[in-house]
Amino acid sequence: MSSPIAMRYSPPPEAAGDKISALYELHLSSERLDEVERADRPQLRVLVQGQGRYHFANGHEDDGAALTLLGPTSGPVRVTGQGPMLVCGAGLLPPAWIAMAGAQAENLTDRAIDAVALLGQPAADLLQAMASATSTEERFALISDFIGQMSAHGDSGASEFTAIVDAWLAGSPDPAIDRLIEQTGLGIRQIERLTKRYYGLPPKTLARRYRAIRAASALARGEDIDALGLGDSFYDQSHLIREVKRFAGLTPQQMRKGKSTLQTEVSEGLKSLEGQVPPLISDA
Repeated sequence: MSSPIAMRYSPPPEAAGDKISALYELHLSSERLDEVERADRPQLRVLVQGQGRYHFANGHEDDGAALTLLGPTSGPVRVTGQGPMLVCGAGLLPPAWIAMAGAQAENLTDRAIDAVALLGQPAADLLQAMASATSTEERFALISDFIGQMSAHGDSGASEFTAIVDAWLAGSPDPAIDRLIEQTGLGIRQIERLTKRYYGLPPKTLARRYRAIRAASALARGEDIDALGLGDSFYDQSHLIREVKRFAGLTPQQMRKGKSTLQTEVSEGLKSLEGQVPPLISDA
């Protein structure tokens, strides 16, 4: 029996590599959606067909708009909706996220907002163009161009700081805060303020999220986390279970058994981009 959920992934255009983590399209063939998304970076999503609702880990709920700006998430998100469904989306890297969210960025963790209400006519124009698009490639090109347009005059300081943070996250399954302080030359309070602005989370929680999601994704793909050097970054099996459940919404055993079709599709889709996007993206 084929899965009602199918996803297609693509790396961003070269010119948008500092703004978009990956492009994706989700097709739901069934009439109902009830799935769990893992904690993740901000997203821009066009709901071409169907209806959806986000149920965040903190108890907040938002309807999915025709064009949704989804903030960074601190925990798993239950997504429900009516199908058939077609969603075209892009993961947003910090420069694009800050350019679009603006001064509201720090208040949009675990929130989904109507991007047309926030961004105005350019967002409305994107929706109109997406409604007329006839292929996945055309939709990917439209959303990439829009993100590039909206982030053309973004925060010039974001790229330098986030490049250091990304290298810090990718360098070790359990990165030391002291190392980040040394590499940035900033104090811990300033680092915490900046990571909350750019990533939605303080650095320690950000590192925990990446470690847990990397482990969860590997488990969903049937990989051995010990062989990947991830097993030793958890104190014991109980710690692994707690952290994976905290950020992915499922236990390691449930991830191995493919309990979430959506998370399996996401982890396999991102892994298919290995070598085309940074490991921080493809490994998670």
